[in-house]
Amino acid sequence: MNEVRNQRSHLLLHAALLLLAAVIYGAVFPVNRFAAEAGWQPLSFAFQQALLAGLVLAIAGALGGIRPALSRKHLGAYVAIGGLVVGLPMGLLVAAANHLDASVVTLVLCLSPIFTLLIGAMLGIETVSRNMLIGMLLGIIGIAVIVVPQSAVLRQGTWGWFLLSLGAPVMFATANNLAKYLRPPATHSLAMASGTLFGAALVSLIVLLLSGERMILPPSNPAQLWPLAAAVTINAAFYVLFFETIRIMGPARFSFFNYLAVAAGVLWSMAVFREQPANLYWLAILIMFGGMYLALTKRTQ
Repeated sequence: MNEVRNQRSHLLLHAALLLLAAVIYGAVFPVNRFAAEAGWQPLSFAFQQALLAGLVLAIAGALGGIRPALSRKHLGAYVAIGGLVVGLPMGLLVAAANHLDASVVTLVLCLSPIFTLLIGAMLGIETVSRNMLIGMLLGIIGIAVIVVPQSAVLRQGTWGWFLLSLGAPVMFATANNLAKYLRPPATHSLAMASGTLFGAALVSLIVLLLSGERMILPPSNPAQLWPLAAAVTINAAFYVLFFETIRIMGPARFSFFNYLAVAAGVLWSMAVFREQPANLYWLAILIMFGGMYLALTKRTQ
């Protein structure tokens, strides 16, 4: 009886963490829209939000006696995870976005959980279960229900960009696993988040300079300030939760939040822009919740 109760409490905790991560990260979608309307360039926006969020967490950590370690092992983890979770995939997606429909890019990004599971299994971090595989497939179906009706069709001559864009979910999946594999023992999640955001800012700056994109520094008008402040807040909160949740439940189960974040982004757009999703959206929510339940259970190996 106690074992069943413990399993139920773990399931509820893990589900709550995934939903919280999705709600926080889902707010990125409307914030990015406001940033684009205010004239922000994508790579410049990514660089500045990562740098400032890292600084916010560093100050918070210093006040609480938590500081990012600066050993070679820690610095390597910060740059590797930060580069793969922000800098490199952001540059890739910015390039691909000019050639692919947004719905196609969304579907591509939602392959990240499957890649996370496969890479984790190869590294010996994850054990593949039938329930988890079925849960992740349901997550992909749920996303497809949302975005395919919006014309998720490859335009002529874009297959090369589509194949190139697949590098982004592979990078995200690798970062998910490295967050567990490279994390030095006894390192606080806040310290890991702060260091990783500085690493992300460094790689983003390199990609920005190589791309030739114009950088806005500092923001030139108030309309650009508040999306930046919102993005900094989201990043600071999310990446602490990112490391803590992966520590608790592992990278593959955490990665299921990718599906939920898309659904949460639609809800944020409903609240902020008064958008009304199609009725199929609510079917997609039910499918994804069923997938989450299966992904979080460990019955069948």
